[in-house]
Amino acid sequence: MRSSAVSAWVSNMHYVDTHAHIFDEAFKDDFEGVVDRAVQAHVDRMLIICLNHEDTMRSIDFCQRDSYRYKTACAVFPEDVGELTDEKWNQFLKDAELKEVSVLGEMGLDYHWEKDPGIRKRQREVFTAQMDLAKKLDKPVAVHSRDAMQDTFDIMKAHHHKGLLHCFSGTKEMAKEFNKLGYYIALGGALTFKNARHAVEVASAIDEKYLLTETDCPYMAPEPVRGTRNEPSNIPYILRKMAEVRGVSEEHMADTVYANYERFLNGE
Repeated sequence: MRSSAVSAWVSNMHYVDTHAHIFDEAFKDDFEGVVDRAVQAHVDRMLIICLNHEDTMRSIDFCQRDSYRYKTACAVFPEDVGELTDEKWNQFLKDAELKEVSVLGEMGLDYHWEKDPGIRKRQREVFTAQMDLAKKLDKPVAVHSRDAMQDTFDIMKAHHHKGLLHCFSGTKEMAKEFNKLGYYIALGGALTFKNARHAVEVASAIDEKYLLTETDCPYMAPEPVRGTRNEPSNIPYILRKMAEVRGVSEEHMADTVYANYERFLNGE
């Protein structure tokens, strides 16, 4: 029902999901259905986020279906640094070098649950190492930042490369500072929430050439399907809200995001 309803108003547009965990356990029972619904909803570009070697290999294999539509990203997630062994790190280094891996992400910092100063320090070290690796390999980054915006900014400025801020939760002022460094801002389901003041301000205030859409599926489903399992076919709801707050047509916003994603992948 939801898929057909969405398709009715997206038939002439093309959408981008810059952050999809489609190999999450939440999708294991209807993976092909998720993929089919995304195609039906005209989500024509998708960046698949992988947080371990096994998912990276699965994604690379899956992307052979259509290497233009689907791209693979891999990284060490900040919450996983406490269990990061030399073996896992060396495997990530090998995966990151693969030509089939287009983006390094999601890397970054997450202080929300982690209060241990030692682990936070380790997050910063691993994030910095990944930023330097991405620069060496000339691949863009997808960065996670939760309750750590200033430290994230400081590292991304000091180890400047190219990339995006995923699920951006900072202020419009901070977003503009990231834009000055050339970083894109990706917004997801939270943009549609009734209390989404910061996300709405960011979407309306920054230059449109830095805006991207994402789901972060299976998390953060947008209105009007909030509370359900999120999936890439929900991108049109997010794009519609982005167009609304900017006072532009959905067609214009979709074309803009599509072009932005192409530049992001090309490191521009």
